[in-house]
Amino acid sequence: MVLVTGATGTTGREVVKQLSAKGARVRAFVRDLKKAADLAGPAIELVQGDLSQPATLEAALRGVERVYLVSPAHPRQVELQGNVIEASQRAGVRHIVKLASMETRIDSPASFTRMHARTERQLEASGIAYTHLHPTMFMQSFLRYVPTIKSEGAIYAPLKDGRVGMVDARDVASVAVAALTGDGFYGRTCDITGPEALSFADAARIFSEVLGKPVRYVDVPPAAARKSLLEAGTEEWLVNDLLSLMEYFSTGQAAVVTSTIANAASIRPHTFRDFVRDYASMFGD
Repeated sequence: MVLVTGATGTTGREVVKQLSAKGARVRAFVRDLKKAADLAGPAIELVQGDLSQPATLEAALRGVERVYLVSPAHPRQVELQGNVIEASQRAGVRHIVKLASMETRIDSPASFTRMHARTERQLEASGIAYTHLHPTMFMQSFLRYVPTIKSEGAIYAPLKDGRVGMVDARDVASVAVAALTGDGFYGRTCDITGPEALSFADAARIFSEVLGKPVRYVDVPPAAARKSLLEAGTEEWLVNDLLSLMEYFSTGQAAVVTSTIANAASIRPHTFRDFVRDYASMFGD
């Protein structure tokens, strides 16, 4: 039995679906059963709970051997994910696959990547076999630009001409599933990228070609990006973190390409063009 936390999230939902397709028994841990209704299936058990309430974790972990650990960015992230690790120790879980970020390190300028690093240290000291997943920027991050791509044919961001080995979240889920269903990933940190490093100008060009309409990248000052994120309701602490990561991406330090997806999951990673084609209905007029 595999417990998937964050089962309605970007990668969690895919992990549930892919595990089920492989015939694995899956328990999807969710806060809102209504949002997870589409995940229900013969081999998928939905369980309602909250990472801040250890009692719900105790019940969810009964009979579980492996855990996919992911949660939304939160100021209490270390505590919340720590609750999962501690409950897993008590339940006798054998293996935890944790999703973090390629920028995860103790001295990261972004608080949530520092928090990932702290949780990884806790997991390593827990006695439970672990696998750390370190993906770079998700291609699905471009979904936040749906409104401006549809209405203005524009992507506004402060990334200059920095190139990023951005990755499709579906492929990250495939690596997670490989780790959750095999024994060759214990103690490993998997750096996960897509097959090419692209700038946002490159991304705009591909949008234009696939959608059949002009899409341009507009580089904006960080202050303008901050204003836009705050107006969209993003909490200030997270805005600060996102801008720190954008500054990192703008320098080209994330222009890395790895073969992890092909090697670990034995699949061809999605290109950015594949991503745009698959999500074209969301970006179109």
